[in-house]
Amino acid sequence: MSLFSNFYGADKSFFESKTCINTSTEIAHQPEMWRKLSGFLTESQKEIADFFAKIGPLSDKRVILTGAGSSGFVGCAVSGFIAQIAGIHSEAIHTPDICSAPETFLFPDKPTLLVSFARSGNSPESVGTVEYTRKVIKNLYEIAIVCDSGSKLSVATRDAKNGLVLVMPEGTNDKGFAMTSSVSTMIMAGVAAFCYKDIDKIAADILLLANQIEKSGPSLAKSAKICADIGVKGDIERAWFLGSGAFTALAKEGALKMMELTNGAIVAGHNNAPEFRHGPKTVLNSKTVTVHFISNREFTAKYDVDVLNELYSQRDGNKVIAICDSASEAQADLIIPYETNGYTIMADVAAGMQGLVFMQLLSMYASLALNITTDNPSPSGLVNRVVQGVTVYPL
Repeated sequence: MSLFSNFYGADKSFFESKTCINTSTEIAHQPEMWRKLSGFLTESQKEIADFFAKIGPLSDKRVILTGAGSSGFVGCAVSGFIAQIAGIHSEAIHTPDICSAPETFLFPDKPTLLVSFARSGNSPESVGTVEYTRKVIKNLYEIAIVCDSGSKLSVATRDAKNGLVLVMPEGTNDKGFAMTSSVSTMIMAGVAAFCYKDIDKIAADILLLANQIEKSGPSLAKSAKICADIGVKGDIERAWFLGSGAFTALAKEGALKMMELTNGAIVAGHNNAPEFRHGPKTVLNSKTVTVHFISNREFTAKYDVDVLNELYSQRDGNKVIAICDSASEAQADLIIPYETNGYTIMADVAAGMQGLVFMQLLSMYASLALNITTDNPSPSGLVNRVVQGVTVYPL
């Protein structure tokens, strides 16, 4: 059976006819990309270890994780995961923030590790951020986690005195408008880089996750399609994604995917789950769906479930979706279960990636239900696959 038949229960020609061949391929082939990543990480362990040995203790360094758009959310997710898994403190700051106000974020006398995430590696702000940090920071170390070995960011970092480039497997440089396999693969690579001493265990966990998504993918796709079809027929106009801890970043990515792939037809937003009560809850009406990404961490899940139960009990035409541990007793209009059994290091990340794949599928099917050209949802050129119109001014 083909990738499409296995994952979607549909023929490749269906997605071709809907101008969705790239997006559908790149969501479904993530297990294959992750298997390649597992091998790459094992092969690169010594190179990564040698680089961190050169840096020395991170406790006296400032660690900045950066990127633009989805790549920025990759940095946010990695920041949360390495804090939870390894107790590493870092700051996730998007490249547009750094470029537009470098004096707010860059400090000359503080030794800094700059970790840049990028799909194309050609976004002006990505390259501009590297240029600015080199001019401002006296003691700088650089890592680029990218999906294109020939990109401007890859070349710039490879030429750095203290630079490390980690190029993701071929196939992760998504051709579709929205980033999908690039996001999940870079997140896991970023976590692995900071937890390099445990790369063998992480590589095994990634293989387990690949097998898991390959098995659960058809169920996730079926649930996403049903939800999207009902949502569009029921005139859903707003989608709000809620998560806490590291999952807040994934909620942000879920909202961006929905906005991108529906070309803004469904307005999407995101919040930390408890934060939603502090004003953003006003978004709720009969045309709203909320997606609650429940933490796999017992303490944090208490806050997530409180908000979920509140919205479920108060619903008035709005729909409630819960992404949660398979053992959870959460109540929702639709429950998407994830599994965390069997992981040694990456249980948090595995839960996150399973939820991320569902959110990608939900956005893709919403796009299809609205008859939008998913691979090019903005044919007018108002927004572009690689951002355009940016001037990076001399510093």
